[in-house]
Amino acid sequence: MLDERAADSTGDARRKWSEHVERRYGGKDFSTVNRSGVRVRPVYDALDLDKAVPDGGGEPGEYPFTRGIYPVHYQHQPWMDLQIIGYGVPSQLRERMDLVKAADGAKGYFGGEAYNIIFDMPTSMGYDPDTPGVRGAIGEAGVSICKVSDFEVLFAGKDLSTTHVSMVCNAGSPPMLALYLAAGARMGFSGDQLGGNITNYIWDFFGHCGGVNFSPAGSYRLCVDLAVYCAQHARKFNTLTVSEHNICEAGANHTQALAFSLATIIALNEECVALGIDPETVVGRYGFHVRYGEDFFEDIAKTRALRRMYATINAKRFGCTKTSSLTARIHAQTAGSLLTVQQPLNNLVRNAYGALSAVIAGVNGMTINAYDEALGLPTEEAVTLSLRTSQIIASETGVAKVSDPLGGSYYVESLTSDIEAAATAIIEEIDAMGGLVACIESGWVQDQVVASAYRWRQEVESGERVIVGVNRHVTDEPDGTKVFQPNPDAADLALADLERHRRERDGAATAAALEALRTAANEVRAGRAIGSCTAALVAAAEADATLGEMQAVLFEVFGRNK
Repeated sequence: MLDERAADSTGDARRKWSEHVERRYGGKDFSTVNRSGVRVRPVYDALDLDKAVPDGGGEPGEYPFTRGIYPVHYQHQPWMDLQIIGYGVPSQLRERMDLVKAADGAKGYFGGEAYNIIFDMPTSMGYDPDTPGVRGAIGEAGVSICKVSDFEVLFAGKDLSTTHVSMVCNAGSPPMLALYLAAGARMGFSGDQLGGNITNYIWDFFGHCGGVNFSPAGSYRLCVDLAVYCAQHARKFNTLTVSEHNICEAGANHTQALAFSLATIIALNEECVALGIDPETVVGRYGFHVRYGEDFFEDIAKTRALRRMYATINAKRFGCTKTSSLTARIHAQTAGSLLTVQQPLNNLVRNAYGALSAVIAGVNGMTINAYDEALGLPTEEAVTLSLRTSQIIASETGVAKVSDPLGGSYYVESLTSDIEAAATAIIEEIDAMGGLVACIESGWVQDQVVASAYRWRQEVESGERVIVGVNRHVTDEPDGTKVFQPNPDAADLALADLERHRRERDGAATAAALEALRTAANEVRAGRAIGSCTAALVAAAEADATLGEMQAVLFEVFGRNK
């Protein structure tokens, strides 16, 4: 905190500066309002810093973890490179995985491998390839997986005990995790040996991906059930990734996305309390998926605010004390919605700046989108360039030499506190309306996101918000960018393999396992035997039930979102 003499001196300097601005610019107001609705002044000084962090802000690795969750970060262990990959059927995706590995990617922590798998939309929703109406989406924008043997093909020869497997999935997350755990067992690995995370976007009601999802109340019950099971049987597996990224991509501004993300944590913790479960038994395996690339300093500030608010909420509101329960682990992804079809090479620059802000903010893992993703699935060249972007930031820029290098910045510290205050106000509003589930069921949350998205679109259409190559610096020259062409046989291959699977399995054993799943799901829906639904899912997967068959039972019991 500034002493009286320093405060007076800074105040005098601020007054002199204001007088200079008045003389030179005639009183013109150079302040702006950022995407979060926070007013940003053209200059900040020590008085702003004193107001934002009167206690000095603390150190990295210390509560409330504003400056980072580790005392020393990238200097000890670089971020995990998790380039998102997925298309076709497992054998085809394995080729892309091997390409990334050969390009010196797929690096996990301390020498392990890491893969970030995205599924096609039918799979992500929990549907099998033979579900009516989904054929055209099989293997498009993700890999098609519906049975244990698919994972055996995908990870054949891999040491799963040292491989981090991230699975990007929506409503299909619970049965998908069951398939992976069952596959691991068949390959000789116990649940406690398997590491990675299932995004578990079954709570995602913010309009990004669309499609089918569980009812709000049912989704939170299922999330807790899965978390409780993993806390006992798959202790290295992260059971939830709250996607601030997806909320932003749907159109929310940064403070809205931050507030809705933390309100999700609050709702899940309250669900635990209602079920008689200590949130601290599961919250340590939650994490965040955060978007970067829209506003350089705002992205950094919101990350610092997220860490501080997460620690404070879990400590003060829910009594958590373990470091793992108070530290927000963050996976960064550059903004896909900001990539343009026009002048697509510009996206290389957009992605690089987004990734740089994520590293300065101190994230734990990172996905840098391919520059051609606005055109379709990325080419091998585009995937490699994204990986090289991360490697250049790590090896050539010097930004990884210091943890929280912008800590103490007049502007960044002030913006961090301003974003925290704005997000806190939204959380208080949600609490006053009965909590996040009530706000989702009433449509209030969705209305906020839609209104924000509409404002953004109006700004682009009017030219107030500049998008280079779209509404400014436009050219008509063809860019000649190559578009990746996936194997057109993916649907036929997936359907033929599924038909063979159904024909060769023990149908009676599968049916019995699905009936046991129905019984367990109803118990959990009633608030009893939490963890038993996921246990029954794993047993059903071991009995060769498919993703869609298990999901049908879950939808029946827990309901669908209307």
